[in-house]
Amino acid sequence: MSQWAEIRHLHMVQQIPKKVVARRLGVDVKTVRRALESVEGPVRRVSPRRGRRLDEHRGQITRWLQQDPRLTAKRVRRLLVPLMGAVPGRTVREYVAELKAELFPREAYVHRTGRMGESMEVDFGESWALIGGRVRKVRFFVATLPYSNVYFAKAYPVERLECLMDGLNEAFRYFGGVPERVVFDNTSLAVKKVLSGRDRELTAGFDGFRGAYPFAAEFCAPAKGWEKGSVETGVKYVRNNVFRPMPRAENFAALNELIVQELEADLDARTVEDGRTVREAFQQEREHLRALPAHPPEASLTVSRVVDKFGHVREDGVHYSVPIEHAYRPVWVKLYHDRVRIVVHEKVVAEHHRSFTVGDKVINPVHVLPLLERKSRAVGEATAIRQWELPEAIGQLRYELRGHTRNPDREWVQVLRLLEDVSERELEEAAAEAIERGSPRLETIRLLLRHGSQQPTGRAEPVALLRPDLAMIQVAEPSLAAYDTLWSQS
Repeated sequence: MSQWAEIRHLHMVQQIPKKVVARRLGVDVKTVRRALESVEGPVRRVSPRRGRRLDEHRGQITRWLQQDPRLTAKRVRRLLVPLMGAVPGRTVREYVAELKAELFPREAYVHRTGRMGESMEVDFGESWALIGGRVRKVRFFVATLPYSNVYFAKAYPVERLECLMDGLNEAFRYFGGVPERVVFDNTSLAVKKVLSGRDRELTAGFDGFRGAYPFAAEFCAPAKGWEKGSVETGVKYVRNNVFRPMPRAENFAALNELIVQELEADLDARTVEDGRTVREAFQQEREHLRALPAHPPEASLTVSRVVDKFGHVREDGVHYSVPIEHAYRPVWVKLYHDRVRIVVHEKVVAEHHRSFTVGDKVINPVHVLPLLERKSRAVGEATAIRQWELPEAIGQLRYELRGHTRNPDREWVQVLRLLEDVSERELEEAAAEAIERGSPRLETIRLLLRHGSQQPTGRAEPVALLRPDLAMIQVAEPSLAAYDTLWSQS
């Protein structure tokens, strides 16, 4: 309680004489008279600002901060050592904080209210997940409709243009339509060059993708991510509600199912400003979105490459196999977030799952079998064969052939080439049966596959014999191994 207010209360309310008030409060009676005469409280005297040791270097510190506003007080203290020696850390922290407040005043923001179906904001975040028993860094795409505050998210192993396009495709499909505009930060996936004002030079891949919908692409001012504050909040929301604690999934497809389940479960719990649930607001906004195109654009990036002498194309440090007959030829490589397609003359000649591990060799062994048939001495060291996880019976067949033919590896490759027409399981069953019959040969396996592919026409009715004694005659089952013996002698 201030002395001025206490004096006025004691004298004017409690009717205590001025001298008694002065004696009780330990002040002069003149002070009591001045307090009673003054209608307003006394103004606190502010001492003039005293000069400080750092003032002589204020201009230099100001220039440092203007060049880089993120400069820390710790770094400023280190830069001042050659100029003035050691300075207490607290002194520098307080001085730099005051100077930053003068140079960079806090920015005010405009409260905005969006229209239904008007805009969507997108961004990427990152976190960690246990996928396939291994801890992996995950980049997750987040999209939100600010009006209804509904979120969509999808996880990817990397952050690439094809991931951004796939995320947009999936978000539009989940929301059930396309908004008028989509707000981005200045990601290099979409922006090739930042021009003056709001103008941007877009990458060719992104520009072609957005034109297929189409939607207006708007970009935040550099270093002003708060211009898409709804999705910034969405990234934190997804990280807190999906990735904490660390989720477990067998693969990215299972992880993305988990993400959608978690987001769906919370639609009725969250509300918008007027009290409606997010689900109710979303259902109303969905009616104001533009219809999806009949043929959405592919979320892929197409590049031109030349197949090398091994029948491989290299992309992002990863080798992908192509049928060996296309060696040394130019091809088109279509890069999706989860797969790679290789095209020759508008025909897809190879398709692989996409790897992002530099040095990986993603090989379909069938692509190199025609070459191994001619160069069978390389079978034992061929990368395609070493990586191939063959069924036990097919692997055993290679060793069984050594006692039945002069060039077992060539005939084994010929057996493997049957996979061009039959499934691996059918070939495994035929190889196992051929080994069991004692005839592990190419022709035997072909015969077994041919018989196995023939469909029975129906059950034959038994024929009545005129001579019952003929039923006693038994004919031994022919041995296919005998044919192999005759073949080796010829």
